[in-house]
Amino acid sequence: MKILLLVNPSSKGGRGIKRLPRLRDLLRKENIEFNEVILSSIDEAFERAKTLDTSLYDAVAAAGGDGTIRAVGEGVLEHEDPQVKMGVLYTGTSPDFCKFHGIPLDLAEAVRSLKKYRIKSIPVLTANRKPFFCSCNPGMGAEVAARANRWRPYWGDFCGTLLALGASLLKNRRYTFKVNGQIIKECNHLLFTRMPYIAGGLKVPVPLLKENEFLLWYLQDVSRSRYLQILPRLYGGQPCGKWQIFSDEVILEAPEKAEIPFEYDGDPQGKLPLTIKLSPRRLNLIVPSGELPQ
Repeated sequence: MKILLLVNPSSKGGRGIKRLPRLRDLLRKENIEFNEVILSSIDEAFERAKTLDTSLYDAVAAAGGDGTIRAVGEGVLEHEDPQVKMGVLYTGTSPDFCKFHGIPLDLAEAVRSLKKYRIKSIPVLTANRKPFFCSCNPGMGAEVAARANRWRPYWGDFCGTLLALGASLLKNRRYTFKVNGQIIKECNHLLFTRMPYIAGGLKVPVPLLKENEFLLWYLQDVSRSRYLQILPRLYGGQPCGKWQIFSDEVILEAPEKAEIPFEYDGDPQGKLPLTIKLSPRRLNLIVPSGELPQ
């Protein structure tokens, strides 16, 4: 087996690159051939994956966090060969993607799962035609993501996200959204996803979804004092909020003249309007052997 290893030197606030010598040793120990590229930007991760020479490599592997996974995954989805395979060797701060798909966070276990080479074809959601692999959060989620990205390298995933969330909850800003023409007022938080993990230990209970379905989940008209009741439920993955299941595209709009930002996979991406739908292509993800968690 031979892989192209795409390494993000800035993952985990620049500390992820310190794991590279051990990662090299583990790959050699498992007799996995590799060529590594120390990325100069996230855009380079996309381009390298999109133009992977399949005559030289069996797969491309992302060594980084959620941003690296997203960029490499997007490149794989745009590759001319729909059979291109992607692996993940996680060195980031918020491992929601890995937890959901059962990809080990321990590098030795992750390298062994690469060698076993089991492929899981997974459905992928898109936001304005760009794929995302965790959740897409307009409004408060974009505020929290921006703060958490600054604070996680110093406080860690859990505490950095909690502090960022607390800062946004103090503002308790409400939003009005239009979902395929339906008005949702006094909305505290809203997201699109196929997985229960939001960020930093926060979870929403996701019902069993078909391969062509995704979830819209939201909190509505929640006061600051009521958040004290809801937060433990979110960290425990217990039922709260409202949800709808979709299989066709969803158009999310803001009221006239309102500017509402959105983020996905932990990074701010722009402002509404937003079109959410499933990608026409699935991602060929390398996962460990055995059953995946539901």
